[in-house]
Amino acid sequence: MQRYGPFHRHHRRIFDKIIEKVPKEEILTAVDIGCGEGSNLLYLQGRFPKAKLFGLDISSTAIERAKHRIDASFTVLDIEKDPPSQKFDMIICSDVLEHVTDDVAAIKNIYRAADKYALVASVQGRFREFEKSIGHVRSYARGELQEKLESVGFKTMSVVEWGFPLYSPLYRNLFNFPEVEKVSHGQYGITKKILCKVLYVIFFLNRHDKGDVIFILVRKQR
Repeated sequence: MQRYGPFHRHHRRIFDKIIEKVPKEEILTAVDIGCGEGSNLLYLQGRFPKAKLFGLDISSTAIERAKHRIDASFTVLDIEKDPPSQKFDMIICSDVLEHVTDDVAAIKNIYRAADKYALVASVQGRFREFEKSIGHVRSYARGELQEKLESVGFKTMSVVEWGFPLYSPLYRNLFNFPEVEKVSHGQYGITKKILCKVLYVIFFLNRHDKGDVIFILVRKQR
């Protein structure tokens, strides 16, 4: 899903547009909080080739998979409970905060770990029933995530809301049907890869100023 899913591929495309505001020469260390199997770390490697990379995840299984994909330093860590042991010039935290019970505690730990920039991505708008089955505990109200990031001391640099109308509400609503939601899991054969490619192209029709996917680039205030 992380490698081929149209949703996650557009995530990384939008990351790239937002991160253009970040001078490459300032980034010597970069971390993905909630790194999973390493797709976003591969993105960071391409974007900041001189940066030392780090991956943090609550899942030791995910980290073992990531180790086979990319050369980085990895740590098993629950960002809701523990701050990382060092600071980073660039932090990505994508598809994480909708999973944690105390998101403010997690945001505070992200702030402690930030030396310069952080790019946070999550979902907002109406909470769908299927989201409980994939571990979501919230869908942010519009403006809520930005307010929480700023409340701990971050300064907002850029905000992108993406997904209307094809991802949200149409695609997101489809996942309320269990048979549709199950298709996104498991192995990705040629048929599923082709379907993902078609959806990826179609999703270019989504707006970048309206939708249920929220991207916020922030900087730590000195």
